[in-house]
Amino acid sequence: MHRPTRTRAPGGRDDCWSEGATSTLITAWGDRYLQLNRGNLRQNDWKEVAEAVNTGLNGGVKASKTDVQCKNRIDTLKKKYKLEKSKPSPSTWPFYHRLHSLVGSSPDSAVSTKRKPSIPTLTVKSPDLKPKPPGGSTESSIGCEDGEDCNGDSVRKRRMEAVGLSGGAACRELAGAILKFGELYERMENLKQEQMMELEKQRMEFTKELEFQRLNMFKDAQVELEKMKRPKYAPCRGKKL
Repeated sequence: MHRPTRTRAPGGRDDCWSEGATSTLITAWGDRYLQLNRGNLRQNDWKEVAEAVNTGLNGGVKASKTDVQCKNRIDTLKKKYKLEKSKPSPSTWPFYHRLHSLVGSSPDSAVSTKRKPSIPTLTVKSPDLKPKPPGGSTESSIGCEDGEDCNGDSVRKRRMEAVGLSGGAACRELAGAILKFGELYERMENLKQEQMMELEKQRMEFTKELEFQRLNMFKDAQVELEKMKRPKYAPCRGKKL
């Protein structure tokens, strides 16, 4: 019984996306992505995206796209965007700028705060360093030993020693610690990006190697079939006596 052959897209995938369908998918997904404050879409959201894509496919004449196919397509587009963004030259990919406005750098402060930690402002109330007249109550509260000069300079020095660490120095140390944390976080993000690019490169090389081996096995099978079709010896004709 002859079975009908099923046409597959290059690379062994059944869901072949045209440029128009991809553009419609980005529009439908991007609207819901922004409505959720750049959060993950739920299953119902993906179903609505699939309905929007199928509506734009020539009135539903072509094969319908499922919510799973739409989600996988968006994941593929995100990976493609990251690869294009890592290239030194400007990208010529037609969907680069649309993906960049959605998942790339954005003027929204909410997105920028996720990338780098903000430096909190610390307000330290500095002590009153105005000198008081000699013999006043302030100097006596700090304490002047017998024989010491309780002028404004000595009182200011005692107050600074009582505080121990000035407010400006504390702010500088806190800001330095936060900057070091930000630099460490940025290095970790860069390392993670490099690892993702390396994994994607290895995956592409592995896929290419598998395809090459598949072609070699197909050629070997064709050669074996040709050998099996050839007769091993010529048939002998019977002689009449």
